[in-house]
Amino acid sequence: MSARILEVSPDEYHRLPQFSSTIAKALITQCASKARDAYVRKLEAIEAEDESEDELSDDQRKRRDNGTVQHALVLGRGAERIKVIPKELLSSNGAYGTAASKAARDAARAAGLVPVKEPEMEIHERVAAAIKARIAEAGHTLDGTSELAIAWTESGVECRAMLDHVVIWGVPLHTSGIVVSNQGAPGAIIYDLKIVGDAHPDRCERTAENLGYAIQAAAYTRGLTALYPQLGGRIEFRFLFVESKRPYELWDPSLAGPFREIGERRWLRAVNAWAEGLATNRWPGYRTPDRVEISAPMWTLKAEGYQPEDF
Repeated sequence: MSARILEVSPDEYHRLPQFSSTIAKALITQCASKARDAYVRKLEAIEAEDESEDELSDDQRKRRDNGTVQHALVLGRGAERIKVIPKELLSSNGAYGTAASKAARDAARAAGLVPVKEPEMEIHERVAAAIKARIAEAGHTLDGTSELAIAWTESGVECRAMLDHVVIWGVPLHTSGIVVSNQGAPGAIIYDLKIVGDAHPDRCERTAENLGYAIQAAAYTRGLTALYPQLGGRIEFRFLFVESKRPYELWDPSLAGPFREIGERRWLRAVNAWAEGLATNRWPGYRTPDRVEISAPMWTLKAEGYQPEDF
């Protein structure tokens, strides 16, 4: 697999056309037809310079903006995407109630920036400092490279990934933009930051399955291995689930063997399906030869007394 580092901002990265774990998740959890349609619609929106900002509700936009700001402050990269709106421009209740504050907010969005009220930015900075302290207390030092974008090819498919943070050692530099320690045998840790409302392990495991985190882990690991082949089998992937409110509890799991294997299988299945679709221009939907009958789910059959041999 050939690979290269992409010198792009997160906004530029998300406008790139290569295959990603997001498309792979849609392929695995839905169907090739819907994954392809979502991909095409995204490219059409980019070409038309209309990426559906108006389709976001105020709450969705607020959650997205908060995530962008918190990631930038914790990971130490991306502060240039934030535009702080001075409190002097806000109305007396702290809202975008004045013409000046609305103009500043709208100008920031038009420039592709995330507008943040100054009082809210002060809160974000305190929360980020607390989160970084919790991560450090857990023994994790984020002294590598944040938001590392990689492009690589496998099975004839151009793929991409952006790693939240990666610490690499024992390999030669590819570019001055990446931090690599020359000490020790080759190795790396990929950290994926998830700022959440509830970091309880049971909740995180359910979320990981529902949102395809195993596929994401497989894609990121394969991308980094393609970039540095000598890291093959020497990459640790670790999630950092950390709560956004006091006491900022954290769960920092590595990947169990079955989780890693499931992610690899799903990623490869998705890449191969995408390659076949590109080669044949056939994108199957839900009507397939192997699904022509509707059945009761397994748990219902068991509840009704059916035995495994009846299935």
